[in-house]
Amino acid sequence: MSALSRTIRRAPSTGSPRPRPARRRRLVLPLAGLLALAAAGCGYRLAGTGGVQSVIPPGTETIAIPLVDNETNRPEIAQRVTEALINEFVVRGRYRAVPAEKDAQVVLDGVVLSFRTNPISFSPGGRSERSEVVITARMRLVQTVPEKVLWSRDNFVFTQQYDIPTLPNEPVDQVLVATDQIARDFARAVVTAILEGF
Repeated sequence: MSALSRTIRRAPSTGSPRPRPARRRRLVLPLAGLLALAAAGCGYRLAGTGGVQSVIPPGTETIAIPLVDNETNRPEIAQRVTEALINEFVVRGRYRAVPAEKDAQVVLDGVVLSFRTNPISFSPGGRSERSEVVITARMRLVQTVPEKVLWSRDNFVFTQQYDIPTLPNEPVDQVLVATDQIARDFARAVVTAILEGF
């Protein structure tokens, strides 16, 4: 599948950040993530470089990315987005990802507020061949000690059009087929905003 166009809009955050909940769910890493974690000892080393205008303070080495909250009717989106955020930091950051917030110098958390699709074109049989996906989320990066919000977006809007693969004679959710790519592109937009100080 190929991305046909991409538009990323970010509205400025308003008001004070939502207080951090006292207790959060732990991110359940997939088997591959657990193996990588074990191989590295207490985490895994992130490769690549961050932008010179990154909002992450100099000297930061560890980051935790707990499972994002999900207020949509698509239960799969939270796990996919969380995994994509971790992978994007692996590719582009210089940090060590840790599973527990207490062991991290910074924590990236968030809530997927909405996930909607708008069909753009259809096949002769009436199936959607291309759709516009719009994800709205609340994201923030917090320094743990002393606690300080380094970056936040209360209304982070990601929009992109996708070719939706058609599987003949199978009654599948076509958008679900593209969810992995959608999650990766969303994560790339979030990490770009953090590492480049948007």
